[in-house]
Amino acid sequence: IARGILHYRKAQEQRLRAMLFSPTARFRRLLPQLRAFSSSTGVLRESKAVTMLRRDLAAAHQLTARYGMDDLVWNHISARVSDEDGGGFLVTPGSMMYEEIFPEDILHSSENVTANVIHGAIYDNRPDINAIMHIHTHAVCTVSALPQGLEFLVQDAAQFYDNVAYHPWEGISEDYAEQERIGKSIGPSAMCLIMQNHGACTLGKTVGEAWVRAYYLEKVCQVQVAALANPSGIIRPSPEVLKHAAKQYEGDYLPGKCEWPALVRHLERQGILEPLVDDEED
Repeated sequence: IARGILHYRKAQEQRLRAMLFSPTARFRRLLPQLRAFSSSTGVLRESKAVTMLRRDLAAAHQLTARYGMDDLVWNHISARVSDEDGGGFLVTPGSMMYEEIFPEDILHSSENVTANVIHGAIYDNRPDINAIMHIHTHAVCTVSALPQGLEFLVQDAAQFYDNVAYHPWEGISEDYAEQERIGKSIGPSAMCLIMQNHGACTLGKTVGEAWVRAYYLEKVCQVQVAALANPSGIIRPSPEVLKHAAKQYEGDYLPGKCEWPALVRHLERQGILEPLVDDEED
């Protein structure tokens, strides 16, 4: 009996090794990394611009953790890299808590295929976008499951008026074929993509713009969820007022214009980020 058990275990071990280490199995394990690598146009050049992107992305991750907008190691924040510096995008590692992430931890393409599918789709279809933040915050996820979607009930919501697109849930985004459908969903101008039954992506020309837009999206969704519980009903702004306010958010009140420098200074005061030193000679 003992010999039979030993023989069975050895046979099982041999079958397992064949499954894990066969050329086909190795290729399948490497496929996400190969696809991710192919999304970049070249080797990353650690230029001053890339250094600043790393710093901004590290700040975004630290702030996301501090404001309770993270989801363990999941979700991603990214920034487009210029073709001159290697192309593709810098992004969340995908295997670290957000509070652990510093500039040197940011990757040129993610370890997580979902980041390459979602973020790659948006960058490929929106050349005007340089940064993306994907979140699964509680209120955002709640609104993503509501048939009416995002409602514009308070001042902070005006920045999203006529500025939101929707994408139906297809399961975990690990299929590169979904990129084409994400691209169609986001369209040419929306700065927020609500992924139904899933979460949302906020977009920006800078990391600061994308992050601050995500911060306000979560606040607006919290207000909506709370307001829907009021048995006395809701006071809704008129479309005319919302259009006027939405236009105002394109100028001096653009998300991140005032808030982001102050948020970064906060991290510097806390010792999380080192203050920038002017490297120019006097």
